Amino acid sequence: MNLRLVLTRLLLLPPVLLALTTGSPYGNGSLLEALIRSAGLVLILAAAGGRIWASAHVAGKKNDVLVTEGPYSLVRNPLYFFSLLGFVGTGLAFGSVALAALFKLVFFTTHWPAIRGEEAELERLFGAEYARYRERVPRLLPRLARPHSGGTLSFETWRLDFALRESMAIPLIFVVAELVRWAKLSGHLPMYFLLP
Repeated sequence: MNLRLVLTRLLLLPPVLLALTTGSPYGNGSLLEALIRSAGLVLILAAAGGRIWASAHVAGKKNDVLVTEGPYSLVRNPLYFFSLLGFVGTGLAFGSVALAALFKLVFFTTHWPAIRGEEAELERLFGAEYARYRERVPRLLPRLARPHSGGTLSFETWRLDFALRESMAIPLIFVVAELVRWAKLSGHLPMYFLLP
């Protein structure tokens, strides 16, 4: 297991413990809480679908060709962008903007060095071609435009199968958040304090 994954898991422990032991100050069943949790679900689903979309475009090509189509025409690091959506969506799914901020902090602490390292490697591999790409496409927040696509994708199916399996697990985060919410409301999990 690589160091980034180990660090991510360790740094996720505090926000996960908070998710399990805090309640929402907005009132159970309030419109605000429902909107926050719904926004979490939308971001989690976008993370799953977006990671599949990005994986389909890069599968089997990473470090062989500079992929600049599909989601890569909108943002240089779409897999990381969609992962960020998943991290923030997780906090919101638990009904907490503060948890969303903590999950976002964990994401940037653990993923930002990887993003910079991968970009340095792409610059080394593709030189001026990557420099031109870097000038026109943002690093992590996508530009609002229609994605450019060449029309046909070709990849080894096992790579897409892996991405599908991995991404299909992402929506389970919302299911877990709902089960935790139920356990808190029914008294099976303690709520030590309220977290906005």
